[in-house]
Amino acid sequence: MSKRAEKTSTIIQTTIQILRTEGAGGLTMRKVAKLSEIRLSNLQYYYKDKDALLEATIADYFRKNEEEVTQSIANLPQDIAFTDLLRLILEDALIDGNSSERCAMFREVWALATKMPTIDTLVRSYYQQYNNWLCEQFANYSQEPEMIVSLLMPYIEGYSLMGNALPISKEKVIEGLIQMISPYCD
Repeated sequence: MSKRAEKTSTIIQTTIQILRTEGAGGLTMRKVAKLSEIRLSNLQYYYKDKDALLEATIADYFRKNEEEVTQSIANLPQDIAFTDLLRLILEDALIDGNSSERCAMFREVWALATKMPTIDTLVRSYYQQYNNWLCEQFANYSQEPEMIVSLLMPYIEGYSLMGNALPISKEKVIEGLIQMISPYCD
């Protein structure tokens, strides 16, 4: 890893940690510089302002999420049945928001998107690309992968906010979602 890549990685990880623990309100360029053990002017060399830093941090967050999903899918057997694939995806993706740092960051990203048009555009673009990618992954199993993605993604994303308040277990939710999706499977 180059020195620049190491430095920007440290800055991004520091920013993520601050967002997870203190939220966007606790994030300042000065704090990021101090915790990254660099001068403020050095931080501004890489990211001219807080908006640029947030955009880079969120892009990195989404890239890492996509890498995790890609790796998980790559590790699956090639001949896996679609219902088994869905079950594995849902077991991994349906996360109680109070138990995951990834979900804490997810909440901060959405909060920032409501206040900052550039972040909103970044988030929407990511989800459009990610949903298109999921459609490609599901195309081998369904004539209507768009329908499957359109039904599952809002539920998966919303589960982190209220999954722990549902009246049935996660296992029953997964079975119900698979039943709902099964008419669209080949």
